[in-house]
Amino acid sequence: MHSTQQPPTPDVHCCAGTLLREVAPISPETRVMEALDLFTANPELIAIPVVQDGVPVGLVNRKHLIERFARPYTRELFGRKPVSAFMDTKPLIVDAHTDLDDLSRTIIESDMHYMYDGFIILRDGRYAGMGTGHDLMRGITARKQESLYRLAHYDALTGLPNRLLFFDRLQQALSQAARHGTLLGVMLLDLDRFKAINDSFGHTAGDALLQAVGRRIGECIRDGDTVARLGGDEFTLLLQDIRQTQHAALVAQKIIEALQQPFLLNGYEVTVNTSIGIALYPLCRDAETLLKHADTAMYKAKEEGGNGYRFYTDAMSSADTRRLSLEAQLRKAIERDELVLHYQPQVDLVSGRLLGAEALLRWQHPEHGLIPPGEFIPLAEETGLIVPIGEWVLRAACAQNRAWQNAGLAPLRVAVNVSGRQFRHLDLLETIYKTLEDTGLDSRYLEIELTEGVLMQDTVVALQTLHALSAMGVLISIDDFGTGYSSLSYLKRFPIDMLKIDRSFVQDIATDPDDTAIVQAIIAMSHGLGIKTIAEGVETREQLDFLRRHQCDAVQGYCLSRPLPAEAFTQFLRDMPQALLLDCA
Repeated sequence: MHSTQQPPTPDVHCCAGTLLREVAPISPETRVMEALDLFTANPELIAIPVVQDGVPVGLVNRKHLIERFARPYTRELFGRKPVSAFMDTKPLIVDAHTDLDDLSRTIIESDMHYMYDGFIILRDGRYAGMGTGHDLMRGITARKQESLYRLAHYDALTGLPNRLLFFDRLQQALSQAARHGTLLGVMLLDLDRFKAINDSFGHTAGDALLQAVGRRIGECIRDGDTVARLGGDEFTLLLQDIRQTQHAALVAQKIIEALQQPFLLNGYEVTVNTSIGIALYPLCRDAETLLKHADTAMYKAKEEGGNGYRFYTDAMSSADTRRLSLEAQLRKAIERDELVLHYQPQVDLVSGRLLGAEALLRWQHPEHGLIPPGEFIPLAEETGLIVPIGEWVLRAACAQNRAWQNAGLAPLRVAVNVSGRQFRHLDLLETIYKTLEDTGLDSRYLEIELTEGVLMQDTVVALQTLHALSAMGVLISIDDFGTGYSSLSYLKRFPIDMLKIDRSFVQDIATDPDDTAIVQAIIAMSHGLGIKTIAEGVETREQLDFLRRHQCDAVQGYCLSRPLPAEAFTQFLRDMPQALLLDCA
């Protein structure tokens, strides 16, 4: 059964006791050689608690102890001494009931070495075990990811599933329908003249109406069906295991009648008309086609006066025509010089010096104006056009960077995003090498940005490709770090130069303890691995100051500058103040 409303937040365990690891303690009188033997026998052991009569009195750090006793004759001279002479007498000690937020704040406000050494956990005032910084981060991240999951899968206004979750459920339903040979219906619903209601009563009343509409639609379907909000005044429905076509028609009519019952807005009764398009499986066999055909049928219902429903037929081909037209125009966009790059500066947090710029793709359409990548990149990925488009971006960015250098401007690196399909293309390395050769750009001034998901699709091939790029001298950065796999193992294996901290963590960095802990931990771990960090989406002085205090290496965002066309960015380079960060409002 599918719920149409947002589920309650799950009961996430959020106290230090959930991080507890059983680590056998040693006494203060334990000889140093015995502690060294314990570390040798247990390679995963980072620290050993020192406990006397059930009360922790210190902590022995693996790295510090081994490094100290690696010197000549040290074992002979001090090996029989008690471990109390070499232990940390001020370890972090917390009660098992300590909230993870409080624990993370304690670590951030005291000393980040507790992230590596770990901390001692008490239960009823006596030693219970150890906790690690890695487990703490994982616990906090799990909570954050749950929040991000809800944000990613449910509509914030209505609490209904959004497009992403709807597609996931539709895919599952299609698999079931194929196995059992049953019918499946997809309905797309758009309110008629909703803009007039917004203009008359205001957006607050309009939002309240959308919430009420979502509830009424939910009352018209079975528990096993799904209603989702796609955005604006568009809703979509998934009707599973329907017996006959007429069932979908009955549901559509029921919704139309339900929405015509008056809604109370600002003391006035308002009725809502709606147009509904319906597409059926197996007449349409995949999720995208079902929704596209339902959309086409919905517009047909609107053309016929609205407040009704239509089933999709092959005669309704306008949607396919529009899509094919856009695809054809995108194929010609490179030839017609309609693709342009905008550049957003990246600035060193210590010196305030400009380090480089990220090249961001835009489509300057002759009729529709500037089209952002979110509107055409998915189509490019689907059709394979992303490969030639990606090659154009690479060449254009490198050529522009070289042009800036030829004009006497200070050298800087330019970051180019590489999609998964482009990364897996057999000619990628050759394309990059030839582009650098043709443009005359030194490889150290090119940075390739990849997402975590791209690397994890085929780690063996990814490892080979990244090492080849690194040997070439090209810098490698991981974009949107923290939102995907965030596996520490690949950070150690892959030759990564920089991690880009995702804007979702930066947005509330000064107020959200989870974001604070995650960002602090990412910075600490990155530096421990010799990797630089850059925070994206920095918009306020408060965020900037926070990142500087916590030793983030670099930043980019509207606080410094919005993405600029090449000509404007050139002028930006010429007029750039010596201390760029001081200009952030």
